[in-house]
Amino acid sequence: MTTDLAAARAARDAGIALAEDADTDGWDSAVIDQAIRERVERGEPFSANDIRDRLPDVRSALMGARFMAARKRGLIVRIGYVPSTDRRTHAHPITLWQGAT
Repeated sequence: MTTDLAAARAARDAGIALAEDADTDGWDSAVIDQAIRERVERGEPFSANDIRDRLPDVRSALMGARFMAARKRGLIVRIGYVPSTDRRTHAHPITLWQGAT
């Protein structure tokens, strides 16, 4: 079980690195980061559902990477899960975030 979890985390981290490397000019990352900061400033729980529709031109593969970066910086904390509204994901659970205090 531990090996499976370690392999899954390694695969996740590799995917995140690929998504971030593909953002060569940093524009998509900056736009997503700004949207996350705006949601944090509201003081309400939020998920990628709340940001995705506002950023249709941003590569969706980068969204998860930027949420993880915000978590690692201590900007947001996981508080639960909500169903995804992205029809391609068939309502699978995604993280519900809150700004860190």
